Amino acid sequence: MRWLLVLSWVALTSCRSQALPEPFASLERGVTEEVRQVALGGEGYARMLSGWLLVDREEVPLAERAEYAWRYALFLEEVRAFKPGWEAKAAWRKAASLLQKAQDPRAFSAWQRLLPEEEAVAALLSLGEGERLWEALFQGRAYEALLRVLPLGVRPDLRAQALFRLGRYGEALPFYQEWAREDPRGYLGLGYALWRLGQREEALEALARYDHPESRYAQGRILEEMGRILEAVEAYRQSIPQGVWRATGLLERQGLKKEALVLYLDLARGTSPYADDAALRAYILAGELGLAEPRREALNLVQGGLGLLLGKEPQPPPPAPSSSPPPEASLVEALVAFGKEVWARGVVRYALWQRPGGWPALVPLLYRLGAYREGIRAAWPTLLAYPRPYREWVEGYAGKEGLDPNLLYALLHVESRFDPLGVSPTGALGLGQFVRSTWEDVARMLGEPPADPFDPEASIRYTARYLRWLMDRCAAYGGLEQVACAVTAYNGGVGYTLRGIAREGDLYAFLRFQERDEPREYLAKVLSAYAAYQATP
Repeated sequence: MRWLLVLSWVALTSCRSQALPEPFASLERGVTEEVRQVALGGEGYARMLSGWLLVDREEVPLAERAEYAWRYALFLEEVRAFKPGWEAKAAWRKAASLLQKAQDPRAFSAWQRLLPEEEAVAALLSLGEGERLWEALFQGRAYEALLRVLPLGVRPDLRAQALFRLGRYGEALPFYQEWAREDPRGYLGLGYALWRLGQREEALEALARYDHPESRYAQGRILEEMGRILEAVEAYRQSIPQGVWRATGLLERQGLKKEALVLYLDLARGTSPYADDAALRAYILAGELGLAEPRREALNLVQGGLGLLLGKEPQPPPPAPSSSPPPEASLVEALVAFGKEVWARGVVRYALWQRPGGWPALVPLLYRLGAYREGIRAAWPTLLAYPRPYREWVEGYAGKEGLDPNLLYALLHVESRFDPLGVSPTGALGLGQFVRSTWEDVARMLGEPPADPFDPEASIRYTARYLRWLMDRCAAYGGLEQVACAVTAYNGGVGYTLRGIAREGDLYAFLRFQERDEPREYLAKVLSAYAAYQATP
């Protein structure tokens, strides 16, 4: 346990910020050597963490510090933790600089991870050339830099795509044409560029020269835009699942429901994200048409949470493989007892990184340490991926609002994976993923000043109150249809949902024909989690 004593001393004397899981330490010279011995000869997470603590110590050889930084950045990247201070970018910036100074060839790879930052572009231009450099700049979205260094007449595919992604469609045309002379895939990009320029007939001609489902989908979109609906349907039928889904909607809108039913069943028999939605719609449509056999097939094809809407009993998720307590269990408990939960999480993350097959034993430790998002990811799609954290609050506030606790669990599972500090790209916060305006609306419903959205109890309380309010707005329905209405409104907005239902005249028609994909997929995810929680203790 020598390493634990050393690192505990570091934590007590030199922690720069509680926000960082592993602080850059200002170490006394003697302790630096102690930590270095752990970095060189220790084991597991302690060895890696010790090395990271030394990356700024100039008395440690440069090549050694570069190795420590590389090791730690790679760890952060691959474990994909969801806690502040565990972001890989800062570690890669440190590693890239050290590796470049040490003239280590891995510097190119490190800087590549930091694209399209200007510093990374400059470094790569000094470190690489030719195909490797061009591909790195393209994959890193450093398109302007790529256009500066890519010679004319070389890799027209990269130049065409870079110009397209910069919105320079007209400039991209000759390079797509040059690419298409070498590879018919160039016609797909040429078609899209012409479409963006408003040259729809020319775009259709180009796309027709690339016989591929993606090209036929693009043709369908253009034909639909031009009002040539039946031609669009024909193109969509031979395209990707998204195109077949669009074809079904067009056929229904044209009153060709039997033809749409055939395509719905084809989709439902597949494995695309549209399969369950298509099976549900096939069931509804077959009922309207009085077709008993297709309706039975559709019912059999409806899987997951959407089956709840049709009265199907949910099947429990598969159990996780049995496992013995992992060797890290006692160390984790010791670290927790010493108040080192952050290091305990690191120990478990490192173990899972090194032994991914050991997840059945390690996931409970992640849950023990509050790392639910990571545990769910590792355990998916087994029963172990459906924990019940904050049980007293979830059951208590669900009961107060007259909600099924399993529904509240399902909503929180989909919204944040039970991460109380979660922040979405759109700024939604906390367990319930509220935007500020909705959070303030719920506070007014509760007759109180807005609470802290990162407080888990407050977030559960607000989520339960808001979901109850949405259920009341959807009171025209009962049972699971009311749930479907409220859950869709949670994601898409109550106005969006109720206006859409009124426009379509029916809940199920709205679920099929709503103008946005996200609320439809969200409902399927929440109902799937709801089914899983209902089927498990």
